[in-house]
Amino acid sequence: MNRSLDTLVKQAKRTGKRVAQQLQREKTATLGKLCAERERAGEAPSFRVWGPYRERDCRYRLKIAEHGVEKSLMFQSLDEAEAVKADLLQRHSATLRRTIGEVFDEWLAWCVESRGIKPATVYCYVQISRRLPSSMQLGRMTESEARKLYQTQVDWVSPRTKKPASAATHHLFLRVVKNLWRWAIERGFCHVNPWSKIAPVGRRAVGKLQLRIDEARRFEAVALKQARRGDVPALGALLMIYLGLRQGEVVDRVARDIDDNGRVLWVPSGKTKNARRRLKIPEHLRPLVLSIVKDKEPDELLFYPSHHQYRGRKYYVNHVKRLCRLAGVPEVVPHSLRGLHATLALEGGATADAVAKALGHSSFAITEQHYASPSSIANNRASRVTAALSAERPNPTDQLDLLLKSMSGDELSKLLSRLTEKLGQSHPSDDIERP
Repeated sequence: MNRSLDTLVKQAKRTGKRVAQQLQREKTATLGKLCAERERAGEAPSFRVWGPYRERDCRYRLKIAEHGVEKSLMFQSLDEAEAVKADLLQRHSATLRRTIGEVFDEWLAWCVESRGIKPATVYCYVQISRRLPSSMQLGRMTESEARKLYQTQVDWVSPRTKKPASAATHHLFLRVVKNLWRWAIERGFCHVNPWSKIAPVGRRAVGKLQLRIDEARRFEAVALKQARRGDVPALGALLMIYLGLRQGEVVDRVARDIDDNGRVLWVPSGKTKNARRRLKIPEHLRPLVLSIVKDKEPDELLFYPSHHQYRGRKYYVNHVKRLCRLAGVPEVVPHSLRGLHATLALEGGATADAVAKALGHSSFAITEQHYASPSSIANNRASRVTAALSAERPNPTDQLDLLLKSMSGDELSKLLSRLTEKLGQSHPSDDIERP
């Protein structure tokens, strides 16, 4: 009798356990459906935790779901499972409270401290941050919302120029936000990058409008005339042409960067690690450079007004366009003068590696893609092929004439004194008795 009762009790317990498990599964499915509906309506996050559930082997399971992906975690005790669940929920709730504006400010501060980005780049990133919904929680941004926001950048039309944004502009926006979300994922502020699958639209324009050779000569003549009258920006524009300097490299130069009595210009740092270089200042520009340096402190700016707190990009853009108007040539930007340097250097016979190093590039591929004109590259290669296939040897007299033309007045004077000295050594004076 007792055995039959014990058997019935055991069966009832097993039945009750099966019913409880079934009810729990139905409850879990209903809860999952409700969370999914709220998520689609924007009422709840996509992160959920269920459990802990006791398994047959006396372990406890937590079920975690995020963006449709589900995983299970097993624990040896109920207390351990409950502690992990509380920690997960606390971390995720803290993550959801972080807005895009807050995370963007932290990321920008990290960029300044860890990557050493310059003020001009900081200003550019701040302008990009204004196009983002700063009050929106970072983790709630979906891929569809990100695509709509990027399309807004593609379709944006400048109210000043009435022209659509260039491909380079919205490509930069996309690159910045992708880096922002990637950094946020590493810090645990969100779990998914909604921008990762968005491809940039259109192709970036490569290269800038360049002056032709006769136009460059007129521009150089006007800039030199203005520089001799004390026009400092005109001298900065001349350095861009002669030395291939970036606009920022001219702006950042201080008095101590001028060395060897005005013969050498040092570029200790720049846009890339290859920007560090030592350049020779053209001889006819030395007096103009020295006239600016003589009254400056070692760390005082040379080619930019020291009273300007922010070194804006428009300063040399406006001055270069002013010089273009004075010279009667098409208006170009400072970056175009750097490309003009590469084009004229290749036309003059300089090697591709030499031009790349003068511009601060790691290889000629960047110079070829963004700076030198295709015709100058083709002409440079053609002239080298012609010289290699030519059976005639170069005329030494012509080479000597080219060498003398490339030398400055001081160098010619030193050469003349050395030649006189050598001639005196090879022809003894008449007062020495000859055999």
